[in-house]
Amino acid sequence: VRKKKYVDDLRPGDIEILEDGVPQKLGFFEGGKGAPRTVPVEIVLLFDTSLSVMNSGLLDAFVFKQNVLDGLPHASISVYAFNNRLKRFTGPTRDLEALKRAFQGVEGYARGGTRLYEAVMQTAKDRSSGAGNASRLMLIFSDGFPTTDTKPENTARVARHFGIPLYPVVLGHQQLIEQARNAQQRAMNRRGMPNPNAMDRLDRIRDKEREIQEFAQLGEMTGGRGYDPRDVNSDVIRRLLTGLVEQVQAEYVVGYYPAASSGPQRARKLEVRLRAVELGKIYGGARVLVR
Repeated sequence: VRKKKYVDDLRPGDIEILEDGVPQKLGFFEGGKGAPRTVPVEIVLLFDTSLSVMNSGLLDAFVFKQNVLDGLPHASISVYAFNNRLKRFTGPTRDLEALKRAFQGVEGYARGGTRLYEAVMQTAKDRSSGAGNASRLMLIFSDGFPTTDTKPENTARVARHFGIPLYPVVLGHQQLIEQARNAQQRAMNRRGMPNPNAMDRLDRIRDKEREIQEFAQLGEMTGGRGYDPRDVNSDVIRRLLTGLVEQVQAEYVVGYYPAASSGPQRARKLEVRLRAVELGKIYGGARVLVR
């Protein structure tokens, strides 16, 4: 991104790839105006069924086909949902009927707890295990209220390890804002004295607000972005997906050929950098390779 706009004129000489801080010879470069991309894109949809994810337009397969697949000829969509357990409803597909069946399965999936961060990590691992060559991103639809104490920082670390940017979509936040406003109004009684019940309720709402912020920050921590729509309906989802497609279209894919390694496998930090500050800023561009 340069001056709040996507950059479409990068050249191979504008970037460098580093493995554990050591520059590598560029072996692959595509994206922008000069080298249209061929590497496929997989968009992973992860639905939290503890909330009513059946909001208008949220589980409309045609909306995803029309606003994602029709605009990205090299893209596919996979669908997962979770409560206390994670379930995959379809692997990568471009087939509308397969998406419809997957969304029907999500709609009928049992309600339960919210193992939010565990589900994100398990999904990232599942999509990266022998799933073929593709760039991946994950859209997570949730209220952001986990029922476990797993740290979001650990989830972000796993996502970065597999090179999957996260795009959390907060559901139901406006209702919490309205609850906070009502509790604030009742925090003091007519005599100007604190109302203990309202104060306790306000404290609980603040805790939930903190959980929402932690969930939304998964985007920034992994090279994606967070979404906090006021309402969730088909028009909002269309706008969200249109922005996502524009970002994917602006993506560059680069690679190198690692040197032969001896000894036991170990994790190696990979990073893509721009050679000059005036070229802009990279979002993403970091992952871990075990070899």
